[in-house]
Amino acid sequence: MKKKWVILLIGLTGGIGLGLLLSFLLLPPNQSIESWSSNESTLHPPLTNSLSSGALASVPRDLSEIIGLQSVVDRRLALNQLLEGKGAKQIADLLSHTFTLELAENLHSVQHLLFSELARLDSEKALELIWETERVRWGTLLEIVAIQWSAIAPRKALRAFSSLSEPWKGSAIKIVLHHQGSLTEAELTEIVESLDITDYFDQWVFEAEFVNVIDEPSNAFNLVIEANVSVLQKQIALQKITRRWIARESEDNIGSMLRLVRELFTQRSYTLWRPVVDEIFASNPKIAWDQLLSLPEDTQEAFRQVAFRALADEDPINAIRTITSEEYMESMKSEVKYLLITWVNVLSGQVLEHMELVPEDFRSSVARDSVYRVAENLPPSEVLDLLAQFRQLGINTHEATGSFAYIWSRRDPEAAVEWILENIDQDNGIDRWDLSYCLAQLALTDSAKAMEIALKQPVENAVEDDVVLALLGEGKIDEGMALLPQVRDSVNPYVYSRVSNYLIEVGRIEDALALGETLEESVRPNFYRLLAWPWLKFDAESLFEELPQMENVEIRSMIAIGVLQHEEYFSEAELELIRTFVLDESNPR
Repeated sequence: MKKKWVILLIGLTGGIGLGLLLSFLLLPPNQSIESWSSNESTLHPPLTNSLSSGALASVPRDLSEIIGLQSVVDRRLALNQLLEGKGAKQIADLLSHTFTLELAENLHSVQHLLFSELARLDSEKALELIWETERVRWGTLLEIVAIQWSAIAPRKALRAFSSLSEPWKGSAIKIVLHHQGSLTEAELTEIVESLDITDYFDQWVFEAEFVNVIDEPSNAFNLVIEANVSVLQKQIALQKITRRWIARESEDNIGSMLRLVRELFTQRSYTLWRPVVDEIFASNPKIAWDQLLSLPEDTQEAFRQVAFRALADEDPINAIRTITSEEYMESMKSEVKYLLITWVNVLSGQVLEHMELVPEDFRSSVARDSVYRVAENLPPSEVLDLLAQFRQLGINTHEATGSFAYIWSRRDPEAAVEWILENIDQDNGIDRWDLSYCLAQLALTDSAKAMEIALKQPVENAVEDDVVLALLGEGKIDEGMALLPQVRDSVNPYVYSRVSNYLIEVGRIEDALALGETLEESVRPNFYRLLAWPWLKFDAESLFEELPQMENVEIRSMIAIGVLQHEEYFSEAELELIRTFVLDESNPR
């Protein structure tokens, strides 16, 4: 099929050219707005033989006078007379001269004709002169030169255009492919492969095939899905198919449309089916929603979020009433909380005034989602005021407050920490985990201050751990290691094991091993056993090199025990070697 269309298009091009040539004389002059269509012929028309010598003598020969002629026919005849007998260099000089003239009503129209005539004689020079014009005109002039060049020497044109930068490269190549009429399919294939522009050829063939199947949804969708074009091009094509499909179909048929989309796009990327479904639901959200509910559960599940978004965009009040109706809540209550997130996103900062529409069980989560939605763009004082208004309605704002604290700490960690410390003992949901997160954010900008605050908190909260780990997580290894001795609870080796993971990941094995020697003797075995896994994960080769050479046989034994806990990753011979490092009294075998 692809080959047939290519051959057909190549054959049509020659016939189209003659029609374009005849229509060119009838076009109106170019006005102040730049305009050029590929339907305009760029071929230089033959000089008329019908004029008398007196008429020819009265034709202006000054370029400025020619530009001033209001009649498109007079202007063309005068320009033909001026160009008669002139070569490429003379025409190029005339064209360059027009770049120095003041902008006049017909200047661009005359330049178009000069570019076309120059491209007929010396396409390379015409291409070179394009870049001396205003950038806004490059696309138009490139099309003029490409159409002319494609009729004369398409091979040379493709070679020249393949070296351009985008977007000019792709645009010019497709123009040549569309307008040339002398190259066979085999020749085109050979040329595009040699110039490494096969993608453009594939796009051109795709566009030609697409035009012929656009009104056959199943075939058109399959063509787009399988096409060797970008995702963006596919999305645009899918939208075109769907819009034409919707225009032809009755709204009562939306359900069958959704069934077909589900069938065709099963296992396909969300980025492909989403534009199609968006268009279908946007056509009539209420009817589309009702018909979706009559389809199989897997289709409902796939498209429910998109359908509800269209419903909410059209009328958010009726949308929430739809999903909180007694009938819907009985069958789909588990889905309502996810749809309410979409509702919050649509209403943004107006959720508070419609809170009475939200069922009691969902108000806390809606308050949280609402705060999360607006907290990035509002001053903290306004968010705190919003939280207070939610509480006045009797809504639990613990989750919402914690969500706000997280967002605030990313913008101003010191202020967020200060506010948390002032409010942590109040019944507003702020707890040790919120403080830890915000201190970790503060550590990235002021680690000393973050540790100072952390050490004033109860030791059992261990918030200083998060200060150290935040630094290591951002690659600030030495800064985090410098604060590690201040961690107060060395009985629990959790933070030290996390630190050793970071050290091993960056190749500092010796530092990780030495860290264990700073711990109390009672917690060392667990530390070294836990150390074995990250060592295996990031540098198993060095582990097998280092283990036999360790002078401290107790440490070697503890690490070997840790390795044996992951025996599924080793051969029997490797396991036998590792077992030899385990001291008899601790050998688990």
